[in-house]
Amino acid sequence: MPVRTDLVIAGGSIVDGAGAPAFDGDIAVREGRIVAVGPEASHAVGTAARVIDARGRTVTPGFVDIHTHSDIGVLQDPTAANALLQGATTHVTGNCGESPAPIDEGTRELAEAAWPDYGHPVEYAWSTFADYLAVVERAGVGINVAPLVGHGAVRLAVLGYEQRPPNPDELEAMRAHVNEAMGAGAFGLSTGLVYPPGCFGDTDEVVALAEVVARYGGLYASHIRGERETVVEAVRECLAIGERAGCRVQVSHNAPKWGGSHLLPEVMALWETARERGLDVGVDNDAHTDFAWGLRKGLPQWTHELGPEDLLALLGSKRDAIIDEVVRDERPAYGPVGLLKHGAWDRIWVLPAGAAGSLAGRTIDSIAQERRIDGWSAYLAVIVETRGSAWGLFDYIEESVVRAVAAHPMVMYCSDGWVLPRGVERGRRPVYMPCSYGEFPGMLERWVVGTPDSPPLVDLETAIRKMTWMPASRLGLRDRGRIIEGAMADLVVLDLPNVHDRATNRFPHDPIDANYPHASPSGIDWVLVNGVVAVDHGSTTGVLAGRVLRHGA
Repeated sequence: MPVRTDLVIAGGSIVDGAGAPAFDGDIAVREGRIVAVGPEASHAVGTAARVIDARGRTVTPGFVDIHTHSDIGVLQDPTAANALLQGATTHVTGNCGESPAPIDEGTRELAEAAWPDYGHPVEYAWSTFADYLAVVERAGVGINVAPLVGHGAVRLAVLGYEQRPPNPDELEAMRAHVNEAMGAGAFGLSTGLVYPPGCFGDTDEVVALAEVVARYGGLYASHIRGERETVVEAVRECLAIGERAGCRVQVSHNAPKWGGSHLLPEVMALWETARERGLDVGVDNDAHTDFAWGLRKGLPQWTHELGPEDLLALLGSKRDAIIDEVVRDERPAYGPVGLLKHGAWDRIWVLPAGAAGSLAGRTIDSIAQERRIDGWSAYLAVIVETRGSAWGLFDYIEESVVRAVAAHPMVMYCSDGWVLPRGVERGRRPVYMPCSYGEFPGMLERWVVGTPDSPPLVDLETAIRKMTWMPASRLGLRDRGRIIEGAMADLVVLDLPNVHDRATNRFPHDPIDANYPHASPSGIDWVLVNGVVAVDHGSTTGVLAGRVLRHGA
C-alpha cells in the first residue's frame, strides 16, 4: 500500500551520509520526517502533494555545520538565508568560548559589545542561557540551532576582563552558569583560549567547568591555547582537559597556522594516540586559508576592551612595548597574529571597511614601501588613522595543510562562518566573510569534483559523511545527518557538476570588491529543513522551519 506522504524527492542519486555508496532512488517525506527510501517511496509519487524531480542530481542530508558563530546572526536574519543557500540546515553555535549568554548585569555592556550588529541591532533581552534560547524560539529560525555555552561568556559574567584565577566562590558561580546552560539544553562547553577573556583562565579552571559538562554527557569543544609555534602543547592541554574532566573532546578548526605548519604530523599523532587510549575525541576544520578581522585584534589580548581614545593613547606611549609583546607571544594569540610575529606583511590586506578609504585593497607591505617605513610602523599607522576600525584580511594558513587535515579520517568539515543579516552582502556594512556563503559548496567543488588548481581529495560519500553524519552523531543527533527511514527530513538536492563557490578563495587573485565575498553559490537547488522546502530552485522561500535543538531532548 502506498505510503501517505507530503513530498517525494524522486529519481536522485542518494548519498546517505553514513558513507555507503550512492544509489538511485526516491525519498518520501511526511510531517517533517523521512518515511520511506527506495521502492516504497516510489509508490508514493502518485499521491504526494509535491514531487521534486531530482533526476541527474545528488540528494544528501542537510549539512550539519559543527563550528559556527551564528548566535546573534539568527536573530538579525531569522531566515538564515546565507546558510541555507550553501546547504547547511543545522548550525552549532557558541563556539570559541563565545556565546551570548549568560550575561551579568555588571558586565552587560561588555557582553553586548562583543557581537557586531552590522547595522541590524538586537535587543539583548536575556540573562540566562535558557532565556536566550527562548528568545530565539519566539523569533523563529530558518535553520536548526544546536548551542554550546562559551567559557569566555561565563568568565565575563563573573570576572569581566580580570586577568587572574577565580577565587572559590567565583569558580562556583562559573560552574553554576555552566550547569544552568547544560540544563537548558546546551550541547557542551566551548573555549577560546587565545581570546579575551577566556585566555586569562588556566587549565584547572577549564577542567572544573568541563566536569559539569561531563555530568550531562556533553562535549568540550576548544579553540585551543595556541595555533602556531605552541600548537602541540595546546592540543595536549585540550586532550588533558577532556581526560581529567571525563568529558568528550572536540578540537576546533585544528589546522596549524602560519609559524606552526611543520608541526601538523605531531598534531595528528596526538589525535590518534588519544583515541587509541580511549578518549572520545573528534576534530573539525574549514576550507579557507584566510580570515578577516579588525587589525587591532592583532594586538595583545588585554588591549581588546579599550575604546578608541585609550587605544590610540597606548600606541602613542607604549608602541615598542606592544610590538615586543606580540613578537614574544608569551600569551599565544589567535592564528593570524603569526603573520605579525614573523613580519609577513605581504600576506595582510586592508579591507574596504572601517574607514579604510584609499588604503583598501593594499597590503601592509605595499603601504610600508610607499611610505618608506617598516611593516610594524605601517600596520600601527593604519590602526591609528582609522581609529582602530580598520579590518584586515590575513592569509595565514597554507593550502597544503588544510588539505592534509581535510583528508584525515578523524576530521569533519565546518565553515567557521555565521548567519549574516541581509544587506551585508550588498555592501551596506562591508565585511569579508566568504566562508559564511560558500564553504560547503567550495569543499564539494575543490575537494570532490576538483578544479585545475585543486585536484580531488576525497570521494563524494566521504565528503558528505564529514559534513553530515559525523558531526550529527558527535552531537548525539541520532535523527539527523542521515537519509534513513525515521530521520528528520533535513535534505539537500544539488547539481554536483555545477556546484560552484562564488565567495571563498577568490581574494587576493581578484580585485577587492565589497560585494563578491558574499555571493551565493550555484548548484544547490533544493533544501528541506524539517520537511519544509526552504530553498526552491536555488532561491530561499523565507520559511522559519528550523528548531532550537536541545541536548538530551
